[in-house]
Amino acid sequence: MRCFIAIDLPEEIKDKIEEVKKHFKIKGIKLVEKENLHITIKFLGEIDEEIVEKIKNLDLSISPIKVKIKNIGVFPNENYIRVIWLGATNLVDLFKEVDEKLSEIGFKKEREYVPHVTIGRVKFIENKKALKDKIEKHRKIDIGEFEVKSIKLMKSTLTPNGPIYEVIKEW
Repeated sequence: MRCFIAIDLPEEIKDKIEEVKKHFKIKGIKLVEKENLHITIKFLGEIDEEIVEKIKNLDLSISPIKVKIKNIGVFPNENYIRVIWLGATNLVDLFKEVDEKLSEIGFKKEREYVPHVTIGRVKFIENKKALKDKIEKHRKIDIGEFEVKSIKLMKSTLTPNGPIYEVIKEW
């Protein structure tokens, strides 16, 4: 099954992100559905039940952390935009800690950590300048702050209408 570890977002943060997404309703951009907005801590890929059980047995409980969602960014870069995201502050240490624990059961460590909420995926773009201008205009946006008290192991089922996420375990 396809899995990842994530942080859920409170409804009021998702509501504010919905307002930002309106600026990126552009042909060729697939916006992330409101119910699917989250911060991925670690994408695990296709894993079997045995690995899922090992993950569920890890202690991934966390101390509460204040997180701010702010600033628009892109992957991989401004000249070749594939993903549009909002940054998430204060999470690099948590990402490293989770990565370390997962490496003990065989997962490869990440090279770098860019905590973010994906808001859209660019399939194709007719007017790259218009997109870059929109990103620049909203670059310093501040969505708000919330407290993260738990993280979740999620299952992702891909469908023609987009992914369906299901919580497997919460710490």
